[in-house]
Amino acid sequence: MASCFLCSILLILFSIIRVLAASADCAIAPLSLPWSNITVSTNGVAVTRGIELGVGTPNQIFSLRPSTTLNNTRIANVLDCGSETNTSCVGSKGGVYDSTKSSTYKVSLKDRWNGSAADTETANGAYVYFNDIIDFQVNGTVRGYPLVEDSDFTSRAQAGLPLGQNSSFLAAITQAEVAPSSVWGLYAGDRSLSPIDGNLVLGGYDTSRINGSLAKFPIGDWALQRPCPLQVTVAEILYVTPDGSQSPLLSNQSDGMTACVEPFQERFTFTPDVVHQFANLTSYNSSYPKLTYPVRAKPNGSLQITLDNGYTTTIPNDHLVTLKRGSDTNGHYVVTNSSIVETGIAYNVDQDPSTVTLFLGGTYLTFNYLVVDYDNNQFQMAPVVQGPRVSKQNLMKMCTPTATNTTAPVQEKDTGGSSNAAAIGGGVGGGVGGLIVIAAIGLFVYRKQRRRRQEQQQQQERRQSHELFSPTTTATEISSEMQSPAELPLVSNPHPMFEHARLLTSSIDDCSFCSRDA
Repeated sequence: MASCFLCSILLILFSIIRVLAASADCAIAPLSLPWSNITVSTNGVAVTRGIELGVGTPNQIFSLRPSTTLNNTRIANVLDCGSETNTSCVGSKGGVYDSTKSSTYKVSLKDRWNGSAADTETANGAYVYFNDIIDFQVNGTVRGYPLVEDSDFTSRAQAGLPLGQNSSFLAAITQAEVAPSSVWGLYAGDRSLSPIDGNLVLGGYDTSRINGSLAKFPIGDWALQRPCPLQVTVAEILYVTPDGSQSPLLSNQSDGMTACVEPFQERFTFTPDVVHQFANLTSYNSSYPKLTYPVRAKPNGSLQITLDNGYTTTIPNDHLVTLKRGSDTNGHYVVTNSSIVETGIAYNVDQDPSTVTLFLGGTYLTFNYLVVDYDNNQFQMAPVVQGPRVSKQNLMKMCTPTATNTTAPVQEKDTGGSSNAAAIGGGVGGGVGGLIVIAAIGLFVYRKQRRRRQEQQQQQERRQSHELFSPTTTATEISSEMQSPAELPLVSNPHPMFEHARLLTSSIDDCSFCSRDA
């Protein structure tokens, strides 16, 4: 009985630790990650624009593009490109992974893996589920992070950073206390001929990039062809020429159309009818592929998109129409043909409309700041402050685990300052100090209870000895007295999915959280 009581005390203390840890989360500053050009090949040649992530020990560098349709981090196997020297392939994929070069690599059975089960798999796909260390540019480390090697020898698609509703990435950064919450804010940057870096904030958003008030939208619940949490209804699309004339492109869509706001895709995807209307208005010559035009016939209009709540965005001509670009032999995104221009609209006039998912992609987010809060079932958008940054970030922390914690702005610290892991130490240290006091009280109560139980047990033994031959005493009654239901041990899982962030890297062999049922 005493051991059961001690077990209960320990489990109660563990629960207090978790409450203290949750309360300490809001002492952590939001994590700010640049969306910029990252060198992803060991020879220093291949460059890809994305969010930098170091995987394994020592780090293998990846450049991941944010995606709300993904919930797990899927990275390419080095064998997909043949070798690391295939810089064009390595650059297009945003980096490749070689498990033989990481001392902290640990493969896992799919059913015992601690990633998200929300992502779908193709019937002919080849997947390896594993765990490894991940590092961020300046702050934080997560051990036992779930990843997938997604082998595809035919695709050159860049790997995505999973920001979906069931994201194992967002779960990891909050449980490992690298960020104060799973709220994220995104400025996609600018991919025009005068590019500007973007930025992803985890645990809040950057108010210095917002030009106006935030408009609220519910997380989408309409069933579409693919996952799409950030759904909006487009009420009107206008093609506006320099003389001010406006031509509607949604003539047959009086009720509007549902579209996904998705940073992983750069171009707009509209219905085939909208694309056909645009092609007619811009005198598109189908002998040129996919809405491309000779420079002399360049369309000169802009695009105006209005949502059903009146939220309006204008895509100017220099972002809607640009010189044709693509990846060179080193994976760099460059102008590939200076005599041809292309539009930021996917050409799909020959597709079945029922198979088309509409997207407002990276070009749209160049002009709209995004704040996503899955816990509160909403996302927000506001016009972006355009141009290169002229002031420091002003990070607004979003974290409310207790009634006493509120959202608060956090001024950007100079690079080279204390890490998120250091902030964790201060918050948890205060919690541990309080825990010592609680433990001392618990120990005092435990000893007092133990003495009282010893006295009761001695009295009970004397009583049982006296009544041993009494016909009114049964074995069932003795058993119930000796094990009261109130003293049965509690059941709890003491292992969180991810370990606290650490600046030191060590072997993953000692992590008991790498499997769900560890």
